[in-house]
Amino acid sequence: MTDRHGYPNEDSYDRLRHAAKDLIDHGVPPPSRGGNLNADALHLLYERARSPESAADALKLLHELQTYQVELDLLYEQLQANEQEISEDLAHYRSLYEQAPAVYLILAMDGEIIEGNEAAGVLFGESPETLTGKALNALLAPNQESAVTTLIRNCPQKAERPQDVAKGSLELTDGRWLAVRAKSSATGDSTLMILTEATIDSARF
Repeated sequence: MTDRHGYPNEDSYDRLRHAAKDLIDHGVPPPSRGGNLNADALHLLYERARSPESAADALKLLHELQTYQVELDLLYEQLQANEQEISEDLAHYRSLYEQAPAVYLILAMDGEIIEGNEAAGVLFGESPETLTGKALNALLAPNQESAVTTLIRNCPQKAERPQDVAKGSLELTDGRWLAVRAKSSATGDSTLMILTEATIDSARF
């Protein structure tokens, strides 16, 4: 079996090694970022290459080391590209969350706000940063704690469809009502909420 040097996927490894050998054969390997062989290793290879008995093995080893180094450089470039793609995706979805016109909240299981977007800050008259750590019911009309608890408790643990959410209503301190849709996070340790202003009739489900 071919030694893949710990690389988990055999097909991916084979493509990587083929690309490395192709670059070496054409004399255009990418710039090395993995460092070069140290002086002792080069000296040992040089001494072995001078001996007729070991010259062939030394040259074979040198070529193998060069191929392996180019493999690492190609893999490094791919990891950089993947990291850039992930960073761009994260920034994109972060922007969608923060600037959405609807109020988004992430609550701990005890009703404490973990995070809110810009619309949440506007609704409650605070910056999104200052919402963090506050109990949601503290921002609502009196006696809303049980409504918050009920919403969290009724969230389906495994929502397979978009409509699989807990629905309810919450009253603000100024008498306005909020229609609420909530679901558990994928990890099950928090609750995701969307709040929209509504009349009393439309807010009560």
